[in-house]
Amino acid sequence: MRRTPPVVVWLQPQPAVQAVVAFIAALASAGLAVWALSHQQAAWPALLSVPAATLYAWRAARVAPRRLRWDGQTWWLAESDRAEETAVQLAVLIDLDAWLLLRATPGPRWLPLARLQQAAQWGALRATLFSAPGAAVQR
Repeated sequence: MRRTPPVVVWLQPQPAVQAVVAFIAALASAGLAVWALSHQQAAWPALLSVPAATLYAWRAARVAPRRLRWDGQTWWLAESDRAEETAVQLAVLIDLDAWLLLRATPGPRWLPLARLQQAAQWGALRATLFSAPGAAVQR
């Protein structure tokens, strides 16, 4: 049986992902605020939830710089400024060909990866995720 070669990718901030998550949160909170106003005029303070929810979503969707490494048998995840690594299991949750959303457990940690940021390693990363035995669970 052939072993898959080692792969190292660096997770980097993705402002576009943050913007989409913040936009969805803004729409949801605005919808709830308008609904509350339609039933009770005194519910206008609910409109304050829109910028608060948007800001919270923007900050929650921030991608911390991390290193994801496959050594041929196990995936390892480390903060970019630390040497110690944690063994993780990955699940591919969304695959848009040029963009992946992975869930790493234990955690869970959400790991968005874009081909534009990982151009040199993208082919090896996808091949490892989808073909290495036990490399990733397909959802």
